[in-house]
Amino acid sequence: MRSILHWDGDSFYASIEQAADKRLRGRPIAVGGERRGVVLSASLEATRYGIRPGTPMQKARRMCPPLMTLPAHFEIYERFGEQILMLCEERTPLVERAGAGAAWLDLTGTESINGPALGYAQELRQTVVSWLRVPLSFGLATNKTVAKIAARVRKPHAPYEVMAGGEGAFLAPLSLRWLPGMTSIHADTLEVAGLKRIGDLAGAPMDATSLILGRNALKLQRRAQGIDEAPVGKAKQGSEPQWREAMEFAEDVWETVRILAALRSLLENLMGAVRAEQMEVRKLTLGLRYTDREESERSVTIAEPSGVEADFYGLLPGLLKQAWERRVRLRAIWLKASRAHAPSPQLSLFDVLPATQKREKEERLATAMDRLKKTFGSQAVRRGFLEF
Repeated sequence: MRSILHWDGDSFYASIEQAADKRLRGRPIAVGGERRGVVLSASLEATRYGIRPGTPMQKARRMCPPLMTLPAHFEIYERFGEQILMLCEERTPLVERAGAGAAWLDLTGTESINGPALGYAQELRQTVVSWLRVPLSFGLATNKTVAKIAARVRKPHAPYEVMAGGEGAFLAPLSLRWLPGMTSIHADTLEVAGLKRIGDLAGAPMDATSLILGRNALKLQRRAQGIDEAPVGKAKQGSEPQWREAMEFAEDVWETVRILAALRSLLENLMGAVRAEQMEVRKLTLGLRYTDREESERSVTIAEPSGVEADFYGLLPGLLKQAWERRVRLRAIWLKASRAHAPSPQLSLFDVLPATQKREKEERLATAMDRLKKTFGSQAVRRGFLEF
């Protein structure tokens, strides 16, 4: 029987800010996204005022007059996450990062050498708190889906172990929105159809759920039943989440306009894959293969994570210019996305400032396009600039 541990940082960004600056400790603080104007992470002291991720910054200041607001420092958060991963890899080589502040560990078979998994999880949490001053919650279960939910269901600072055979009973009363891979659009549609809990989806007829969930119906229903056979990735293969889309041309090309059009198409598919995993990314890498099989790559990192292609479109011409270091025809191109973070909270369009409304609309457009492609195929809808 597998033993999977998932740890998830509590108020991860805010906790790191307090760990890095002792003047912030014990004070209510909120880390905010400059692009969206919402709280990304609130310290325990701030949550006592009712401040949560997704709260508009202006409202948070009214709710808590002594609140200290800070910009996000994503590179620092990523480094803290890497330090925790180093501790995890001392126990098992099977470590898979799930964003900057979370990861899975496969502890199967390590108990005879290092003791029970639950004891190790508690030891890991104590070590991280004492060394990095960052609190963790964790879940233990027989698979990745259940372990991830268990780590989050009793936050903060709460361990949760789901015993083998109890996965379905644990999941059944929870809202559909707890299920990894369940989009808000699909959850809304299922709720209209009378399926409001994970247990409802687990027992629903497959032909009915397929009409709503499309190709994801079987995978999501199995997850709802507590079944997930996905392996935990090996750290030596790169524990950082990464997505890749590639295209090989039928004939070698050199026209910049044609290459940029292909890159935009790849980017659209790439970010769709990122959104499907309910993640956002900061780093985009462009790779080129020349007609003589030589290759080159260049990368760019944006200030805040994003899950929409619109935030990366403008970077493609510059990336192509940097990567195309030899004036030789191209045979293939690829794009990779990395530096993953959990998605930033979403607001109603009525709650956001005018400056951020365009971005919020772009996110909703991208989500709607994803749904159309899943239902009717990848060519069902395309952006206008791709048609040249």
